[in-house]
Amino acid sequence: MSDYDVIIVGARIAGSVLASHLGDRGHRVLLLDRDNFPSDTLSTHFFRAPAIRTFDAIGVLDEVEADAPRLTVDYNVIDDTVFPEPVDEPEDYPYYLCVRRITLDHILVCRAQGTASVEMREGAVATGLLWEDGCCVGVKWRDKESGDRLEARARAVIGADGVRSTLARKVDPEVEDERPIERAMYYGYYRNVPAKDGPAAEFHYLGNQLVYCIPTNDDLTLLAASVPIEEFDQFRSDPEGELVAVLKSMTALAPRLAEMELEGPVRGTGAIPCFRRVPYGRGWALVGDAGMTLDPWSGQGIDQASTHATMLADQLDAFLTEESDWDSTMKAYHQARNEFSRKVYRQTANFAPDLRPMTRKALERRGLA
Repeated sequence: MSDYDVIIVGARIAGSVLASHLGDRGHRVLLLDRDNFPSDTLSTHFFRAPAIRTFDAIGVLDEVEADAPRLTVDYNVIDDTVFPEPVDEPEDYPYYLCVRRITLDHILVCRAQGTASVEMREGAVATGLLWEDGCCVGVKWRDKESGDRLEARARAVIGADGVRSTLARKVDPEVEDERPIERAMYYGYYRNVPAKDGPAAEFHYLGNQLVYCIPTNDDLTLLAASVPIEEFDQFRSDPEGELVAVLKSMTALAPRLAEMELEGPVRGTGAIPCFRRVPYGRGWALVGDAGMTLDPWSGQGIDQASTHATMLADQLDAFLTEESDWDSTMKAYHQARNEFSRKVYRQTANFAPDLRPMTRKALERRGLA
């Protein structure tokens, strides 16, 4: 007999959302994460209606919004052409949010932990899987504090452990699509950066560089830059200096940066590709970045991970309640994920090498070319 219905490796957005959905339906869930919360992670921060809808569905939206402004203006600057536009769609959530991951993830983890049938182990480093007749039936892990080696069994094992997923590495899924690394991303949190009216989420394009200026929680502003991967070595030699230089090259933004003060380190990476994996096999499934990763320039990661987790929860519930068999439910999850993500994945991957064809089209559609 299994110790749990589901074991989820990874407790950030996809893992916690999935655990909350399954726990609310009475399924016994073990949620494992190598970190202890609250803790930060390298990530995009910006999300739209799909993620907002998910957070509302699990009852945490008020908490998520408590200290982060609703962003009601989409403020775009393309090579000095400025065109702000209201965020007026969709009807249910016509705004954006930007919440620091140390805050957002902690809210979601607490929500999952507070569900009666969810058990969480922090500081649990997944080390392997348990198999029977070619089917994944459990997880092995090491407790970081005690060093103890532990294991547990479940009817389904889920990898929600990010772009460098241990579980994905162990199951070696088929890759549906994979692109080379095309861009690097660096960001920091700053004080004393006046917001544009709205408040606005700002996107400043100059050639093949993109800068984001987005109010976030704790009265901070997220300032970030996405640059071609060819600039990565230069960036990582002096992350703060290089980020400031790119920020100040944006003429519509630079005048508001005179009194900015960095809070915490500048963080970034040049190691995120685009890929899409087949997200299931016998006894296991992948969700969030473990199953599909996007170059962060498009800021779609949170929307995708939260929505995929909801889709997977629905199908796992059907399997666990014996409404349908494993193969049928996982095929349905796979199809729903790809249908939801196809356009976003294609645009993110295709424009990552060079944003200029996209920005030219944006100007042409508005008669601004």
